[in-house]
Amino acid sequence: MRFFQNLFLIVACLLSVYEMQGQDFYPSQRDWERTRIQHKRIRWSYITDQNFEVYYYGKQDALARSTIQFLDGELPRITRILGYTPYQKAKIFLYPSPADLLESNSGISFQNLKKAQEENQDKFKIEIAFKSDLGDLHTRLVEELTRVYVHDILYGGTIRDALQSSLLLTVPEWFSSGIVAYVAHGDSPEMNQYMYQIVAANKVRKPALARGKEAELIGQSIWSYIAKNYGIQPIGNILNLTRIIRNDQSSIASTLRTSISRFLKEWFNFYLSESKQFDVNSTAFSGAENLIARDRLEGEQLADFRISPNGKWMAYTLEDAGQYRVMIQNLQTKKRFYLFQTGLKDPLRESVSNSPRMHWTANNSFSIIYAKDGKSWLNQYAPITGLSAKLVSKTDLKDWNFTDFEMHESGQRMLVRALRNGQMDVGIYDFRRNRFTPITQNAQDEFEAHWFNKQGDVIYLTDHYVDSTQKVIKAKGLSVLMHWRAEEPSNPRVLLTHSGKIHSLQVQSDTLIYFLHKQNTGEELVSLDLSQGKLMQNRVRSGTWTYFHWSGDKLYYRDRDFLEDRIQRISAQSILDIPAYQWYPMTADSTSNFLMDVSAEPKRDSLDVREKAKRSRLERQQLLRARKETAKLAGPFAYHNSFVVNGSEGNFRIDPIRGIGYAFDLKMNDLMENHLIRTGVLLNANFKNSDLWGEYAYLPNKVDWVFRVDRKLYSQESDAFLNKIRYNRASLTGIYPINLTSKLSFAGMFTSNRSFDQVNLSVPENLSTYAGTSVSYTLDNTVHWEDNLPIGTRVLATLEHQQALRTSLSFSRVRLDVRKYVKLSNSILVAGRLSASHAFGPAAPQTMLGGMDNWVFIDREVRTKENPLGVSGPANRDVFMSDFATSLRGFKMNKLAGNSHLLVNLEVRLPVKHLISLESNKSSFMNSLQIVGFTDVGSAWTGANPFSRTNGFNTNVIGGGTNPFQATVTDFRNPFLFGFGVGARANLFGYFVKVDYAYGMETNEIKSPATYVTLGHDF
Repeated sequence: MRFFQNLFLIVACLLSVYEMQGQDFYPSQRDWERTRIQHKRIRWSYITDQNFEVYYYGKQDALARSTIQFLDGELPRITRILGYTPYQKAKIFLYPSPADLLESNSGISFQNLKKAQEENQDKFKIEIAFKSDLGDLHTRLVEELTRVYVHDILYGGTIRDALQSSLLLTVPEWFSSGIVAYVAHGDSPEMNQYMYQIVAANKVRKPALARGKEAELIGQSIWSYIAKNYGIQPIGNILNLTRIIRNDQSSIASTLRTSISRFLKEWFNFYLSESKQFDVNSTAFSGAENLIARDRLEGEQLADFRISPNGKWMAYTLEDAGQYRVMIQNLQTKKRFYLFQTGLKDPLRESVSNSPRMHWTANNSFSIIYAKDGKSWLNQYAPITGLSAKLVSKTDLKDWNFTDFEMHESGQRMLVRALRNGQMDVGIYDFRRNRFTPITQNAQDEFEAHWFNKQGDVIYLTDHYVDSTQKVIKAKGLSVLMHWRAEEPSNPRVLLTHSGKIHSLQVQSDTLIYFLHKQNTGEELVSLDLSQGKLMQNRVRSGTWTYFHWSGDKLYYRDRDFLEDRIQRISAQSILDIPAYQWYPMTADSTSNFLMDVSAEPKRDSLDVREKAKRSRLERQQLLRARKETAKLAGPFAYHNSFVVNGSEGNFRIDPIRGIGYAFDLKMNDLMENHLIRTGVLLNANFKNSDLWGEYAYLPNKVDWVFRVDRKLYSQESDAFLNKIRYNRASLTGIYPINLTSKLSFAGMFTSNRSFDQVNLSVPENLSTYAGTSVSYTLDNTVHWEDNLPIGTRVLATLEHQQALRTSLSFSRVRLDVRKYVKLSNSILVAGRLSASHAFGPAAPQTMLGGMDNWVFIDREVRTKENPLGVSGPANRDVFMSDFATSLRGFKMNKLAGNSHLLVNLEVRLPVKHLISLESNKSSFMNSLQIVGFTDVGSAWTGANPFSRTNGFNTNVIGGGTNPFQATVTDFRNPFLFGFGVGARANLFGYFVKVDYAYGMETNEIKSPATYVTLGHDF
């Protein structure tokens, strides 16, 4: 019978929806809530049509309208590729800069980036910031929208379908990230160059084993290959069939009518043939010197670089999850020094910050524009001569959103690209007059600008073109090189028009300009000779170049070698010696069709002219329909704080005092998550023990406010007594964020504890009331690696005082919880934790040491000394103000208790799928399985430290009272308890379950092993 009771308990707990809420009774599983910093109040507005809602604020109406028009134009293409029709509007929240996005509270109530992203995808919500130009914004919009649609295809639908898919469907990373990259970027040069490299070197990893950027590029190449050789329609069929049969490989094989092994072989051979063709069409070079390299899969990433005019110094930027370091390197001695750091790491978002913009002037002085505290700043440094730099000035640029800049030789002006009133403009900013003089003032996109010649002229790239009939042509992929003359500012001259992407302009002289031309197969180096009006393409193998700079007789370029970003240096003459041939741009006119589709149809003979004409007619009809629908825009409307239910969780919870109970929690918030309402209830099996709590958080300002009420009931029944304890608390907490990872919290609270006998009414009730205050410091810079595998540091330090209102029995308490998570390799994580506390005062509460949080078969120690749990008698009146110290495996709950405790935990966590390189398994159990080795060391004591001759741990008083004899007995055993063993963790039926097998050691004696079955994550 006992066996079936235990079995029922396990099944009931596993089948419940489990998410641990932070309480004092679950110290190892406490919630580490995040915070954001708001520098200004925002009033949102939105415009809408039948497909999208675009939210914006400030003077960004033009940007919002161009965004919704672009999305309406792209929607038919996206849905045609995916074979999918969305059934609800996507909500786009548009921020004018990455710094503004960092202030948003969206996702703040989730514990990691993955959960926050999934919640946004479920609600068709996209947050995006303007970074550099409209083209970049549009590409990222397509990425995010496709990610939402793919998530809905695979995991959406009814509640039942969504639950089944979330439990039973697991697709490899390449599958989902690859289709997103393909829809957004198409047959991109970055993907093709990467594939050329790995197939030529025969370093192609199995797609299911790829992670991160590698998985994205491989997946993009697979979907691109399917589109080229089988057509667009199979893509949607594969996605929908995967949802049905829950197997990506079978879906591909069934749809394409070929085995998966044969398909992958043909895919490999296709890119091998393309690689050989690229080698034939370009000329390799040698002699390049590597200056710096960074792996794209981990660690700091190489963001940008600039070379000084004299060629002696290089400034480059390293990014780490949104935090940037500017480094200066001497190109002769290779010595480098750190100059500047900016940006903030946001563990709940992928990197959204802008790299600091850098520029050298002719005399080797250096300038940086960056965002901080809601403003733009300009730092100017004196000419650099050694391994240090002197900051000359720091200029507050207010709320100007400069996306790029170049200082003039005079140092009094700078050429900038700025987002103004919802549109991108090129202009000149004068420091002396604090005035911006626009060069362009139109709704088109300007994506690059440079000073040109000594007269103060400017050249810039735009997508704005006026043809011979004076008709403005706005087309995807159009690049127009313009020359703005200071002497004739109202009449800029067209230097080059090309229906393709050109970038990285390098002005060599007043008549010679170099640039990179982006082709599907890679980047091409092209020169424009203005004196002869001739364009020449160099045959140099520059396919992987992303930026280059000419300085003296050296050419510096950034390229990619497999998954490594590099900055290289080579003799410029060795590049000029490579043959060049004349390059002809694709000219633009009003009759051309520039609405280029990245999803090329297959090159098959069976695709006859009639079929092509039919498809073209359908595409024109879809485009016209989208334009008509765009004309039906409504708004702008003011945003209202409409609340939505953001999550409801029902779960079994094992309370360390009252045992197992069922808890139900409800969370509500507005769309921006500036207002959070959370409430919950817990009922024990006897319906006499319960919890009831509610919380409201107000988050739109820099200081956050949280009001919370708690009520707990504990009813004890036995043959000897019938006792009930009622605990009530109301608290108000102010939270001051220091940055995105640390904060200070100040709380005031009122607490009452009431204990009374339910049978003998003559026994007076025992009541205590406290007016309390606490100060806490929290640091949490962890990032999510895998489930139960964070990386980083967590610190919680708290000072609390409770002043008794009815008596003089007050107390104070200090707590410290420090955690460190170190990723030693791709298959090993070491986690360490130090927990300590000390309570003092007449009513100092006890801390109970031993066991684990949320222990299914909880077992408590019955001790002869004072026992606050009430295992052998009525519980202490203030038992709900006591603390628990876990995990100490190998011992029962409440093994030791005292006013002070010290606990150290050390774990080695091994994710099995990384350890043995499992392919993407369809079982969430195998994907989440972890093996753990652990050691726990701890002690709890009252009074002096545990090594003193007399303390609460080793001192016992025998006799006294009615006994005429009394003796104090002191033993000298080891005050620390040791636990060690192994365990396993995994998602079982979708919920995280831990099983530990532990030995305890007390005074050099190893106890019998104990098995722990617990729910929830480790510390």
